[in-house]
Parts: sequence; structure tokens; C-alpha cells
Amino acid sequence: MKKIRRNTESMASLIALLACAVFLTGWADDLETIREKVTFVESIQADFTQKKHLEMLDKPLISKGSLYFQAPRSLRWEYTRPVKSVLLMHDDEIRRYVRTDTGMEEQKGRNLEAMRVFLGEICMWMQGEFDANPDLKVRMKSGRRVVLTPENQAMAEVIERIELSLSDTPGVIEAVAIHESSTSYTDIRFHDTKINETIKSAVFQELEPGQDKQ
Repeated sequence: MKKIRRNTESMASLIALLACAVFLTGWADDLETIREKVTFVESIQADFTQKKHLEMLDKPLISKGSLYFQAPRSLRWEYTRPVKSVLLMHDDEIRRYVRTDTGMEEQKGRNLEAMRVFLGEICMWMQGEFDANPDLKVRMKSGRRVVLTPENQAMAEVIERIELSLSDTPGVIEAVAIHESSTSYTDIRFHDTKINETIKSAVFQELEPGQDKQ
């Protein structure tokens, strides 16, 4: 069970980051309007609850955490429960920490380098460039929903589609449903969202940022 949780949370964190890239959209009728609406957004803070549904499990795996974003390329995605893990992105530097039996350990390797390229695309989406990647098809649907469908074969093997429920408030998304297959999906609900509040730079650079650093 621990192995399943660790693997699913690791994959979910990567997929969820793709989803949170559209966190800045707010409500809009077309991609051009979305780009116009996100120009005022400089920072985002939010808490989230994530439920990972797997066919082999009777109940979903539930995780909780928080998200911090600072334009143009700073991001902190942190799981606080049940297992703490932190992904830090600042400019072109990416680091990931996971709690083990001996404490928080930094994870390195080829997977992290692959994530660097992936997160670069996410930063473009956070600034409204959702159609910059030809491997992703973007559709606007009724009911304030955005659907992202991979057209690249490698990506399609991991993600079937992503559906986002947008809030009436520009810059806020209410929920993300990430469908990895017909029987496996991740549901993320954001709450307590704050826009354009000051975030200390240490949040994106340190595992445990000091309270007095700007």
C-alpha cells in the first residue's frame, strides 16, 4: 500500500502541476480572452485536497497540500498529508524533497531533469499561453470548463484528458479532474485561494523558508 501511495502521489504531483498551470485562467470564452485576463496576476496561493481513485482500491487515496506561484517562473507544490513532499521551482532550478524514515531527502536523477522541460511548458500556460504546445489540444466547453487532450503519444499514455471547472472569479479554478485512464482519475479541489498577495522568495528556494526573508 505504501508503494502504491508513493507512486501514485509522485505521478499525481506531476500531473497536478500540469493541471494547476490553468489555475490562472478564471472564466473566459476563448483563449485570447484568457490571456488578457491573466496579465494582472502576479501571484497565487491556495490549499488543495486531492483524491486519487484507483480501480484496485475501495476508497480513494486522499492527500492535502498547498500551492504557491509567483510570475514568471517560481512555483512551490507541497503535499502536507499524509506524506510530506515538496517540489520547488525558481527560474530554471528545480528541486524535489520527500519525507523518508530518516527525514526529508532531496530526490535527484533523470526524472527530475525531464520534469524541468515539462515545467517550462507549464510556466507558459500560467501566463496564458495554453496553445503554445502543439501536442496538447485545448477546448472550451459549456459550464465554465476547459478540456486539455494530449495529442502526443507518449503523453497520451500517461494522461487521457484533463477537465477544469472554472470559478466566476478571474484567476481562480475550483476543481481539476485528471483522467489517466477510464478507471483511474485524480480529483483536485482548490480552496482559500489568494491572488496577488506577497510571497517571500524563500518559499520557492528553501525547503523550510525562514519567516524573515523576502
